[in-house]
Amino acid sequence: MVEKLFPRDRILKKAYRERINDAIFHGGTIGMEDAQNHAKKLKLTHGENGEAKLPFMTWTAGQREFTPLLLSLYHLLPARKLLKDESIDWVVIEEPEMGLHPQAITAFLLLVLDLLWRGYRVVLSTHSPHVVSAVWMLQRLKEFGAKARRLSAAFDVKGDSMKAVAEAALTKEYKTYLMAFGANDKVTAQDISALDPGADDEGMAGWGGLTGFTSKFSDAVRRAANEAP
Repeated sequence: MVEKLFPRDRILKKAYRERINDAIFHGGTIGMEDAQNHAKKLKLTHGENGEAKLPFMTWTAGQREFTPLLLSLYHLLPARKLLKDESIDWVVIEEPEMGLHPQAITAFLLLVLDLLWRGYRVVLSTHSPHVVSAVWMLQRLKEFGAKARRLSAAFDVKGDSMKAVAEAALTKEYKTYLMAFGANDKVTAQDISALDPGADDEGMAGWGGLTGFTSKFSDAVRRAANEAP
């Protein structure tokens, strides 16, 4: 017996499923298959008749890293009227970019925006300039009073399918901290939320200077700036 895990109707918004499919699973279907001794096996299936079944260890690094994260997020993104798990307020995700190229990271960030819309507070630990670029974009769009459609366009989502999520995202507060290890393993956290490439501080300028590399994010900010009153 095979339990279909992705894509599943009514689990995640259609626009999210499409982005995840395009960026990570490339038309494949993720399923859980019965194995010996009551064990289960994850399989990635391709082809209209499921003729190509790939065991977990043959998947790409990104597929192996992302699938457990996706299944965990199913619990936090319920397909019912209840927006969130009331027993959970904080969601902490460490290095979600592991094994993922920028298009796949963008697909993941859509799920982060959905978490924020539902009322969770999200902490991301990352080494990815792409994630920092997304935070920079959100700050600038909010600053310019941008419309939700600008954020949707940055994520290549057509129509109004994520309008409510985008509107909520443009009201949130975003903070960025540079973590550093010093003597005696002392950890310091420097607030670099401005992400200003012209700042005197090297930490803020260094990460701020990376934010212009993502063309769609930059384009969304440029358009919002032109439309600002």
